[in-house]
Amino acid sequence: MNEILKNIKKYDKSYMNKMIMSFPNQIEDAFKIIDNFKIETKSFNSVLICGMGGSAIAGDICKEIIRDYADLFIYVNRDYELPKWVTEKTLVIISSYSGNTEETISCYKESIKRKIKPIIISTGGFLLNEAIKNNQPYLKVPMGFQPRAAIGYSISLLMLVLNKIGIVGDGLIKKIKNSISVIEKQNHELSLLNKNNQSLELAKNIYDKSILIYINNHLESIGLRFRCQLAENSKILSSHFTFPEQNHNEIEAFENMRNKNLAIIWIKTSRDSEKIKNRMNVTSQILLDCVNNQYDVEKSGKNNIEIILTLINFFDWVSYYCAIFNKVDPSPVSAIKKLKSVI
Repeated sequence: MNEILKNIKKYDKSYMNKMIMSFPNQIEDAFKIIDNFKIETKSFNSVLICGMGGSAIAGDICKEIIRDYADLFIYVNRDYELPKWVTEKTLVIISSYSGNTEETISCYKESIKRKIKPIIISTGGFLLNEAIKNNQPYLKVPMGFQPRAAIGYSISLLMLVLNKIGIVGDGLIKKIKNSISVIEKQNHELSLLNKNNQSLELAKNIYDKSILIYINNHLESIGLRFRCQLAENSKILSSHFTFPEQNHNEIEAFENMRNKNLAIIWIKTSRDSEKIKNRMNVTSQILLDCVNNQYDVEKSGKNNIEIILTLINFFDWVSYYCAIFNKVDPSPVSAIKKLKSVI
């Protein structure tokens, strides 16, 4: 194991570690990008965020951040088509890092047919070219990242757009900015190859396991993000489920457990309700007879935004170290590229 870590550059050929380290810098840079963004102030009754992969997950995260602050419906659309309820009173945001995502382009074209003027968030490609050509509002994201590694830009720019429109208040934006220094400190700690690095220690325990991720329903996007990072970075298949729903169905699946190579990760935060904490603790004890490999990841913070952003950063590092222990480069996504080449 130590020998693998000594040769970390042998596996991380595309420097995914630097991309993860850039997370707080991306957030800071997003505030500079939004300065030049101009948009007509208009009243909306709903928000539709169209995207796939990391762009869609960023939408999920923003939705969870503002769930207790915004009083309008927000929907993340992972599809070729717009929902029928979308009208000119819907703020449509088209987010694609490459600007060439097939499903997202389809949504863009349909929004134009419905005479809806969407906001484009992209590095370039078809979507940015169309936005520029047709004088539509857009935000240009810096290039040079794996799309999933540009999560800092994706989250921050979405939140800042919603702030410009008046859907998100200045207080939430201030909390995002105040989180930068907290993430920077954590980032430094999680980049060190020592026993005090909790992300490294967790990766040592789970990199060769089948993984179940459990989390509070209000933070499901964190479980989904971690699952996707394990898939793309570490080449590990995992699943996630939320509480309290787990107690009403999935808990029964452990009765005839045959997979002895299973690990459960319990994601807990200081913002979880006492009822959720109790359910997780009791369930963990019930499942001990079936699953010995259980690990708690507990996160506290001044507010929900700080907790969410530091959890994203933490699990990105876990997926990174899992990739290294599996002796794979965490950057390439060969199967995705193969699929795109034939579709």
